[in-house]
Amino acid sequence: MKMKFLEWLKGKNRRQKLKEKYCSLMRRAYEIAPKNKKKSDYLNKKARNILRELKKLENRQDFSHNHSG
Repeated sequence: MKMKFLEWLKGKNRRQKLKEKYCSLMRRAYEIAPKNKKKSDYLNKKARNILRELKKLENRQDFSHNHSG
């Protein structure tokens, strides 16, 4: 039981870090867009990749909650 809690906590920390990174990249992409569209597009692409990873983590989390004991 303790191990599952630690795994859950670790996953939560990872998701939180990814969410913060996603928000930071989106903010930077928005702020830089008027000056440098190419860099803005690059930051936006990185943010979308993080969002994709977040969705995968959340899907795994939902699956493990729905299929556990």
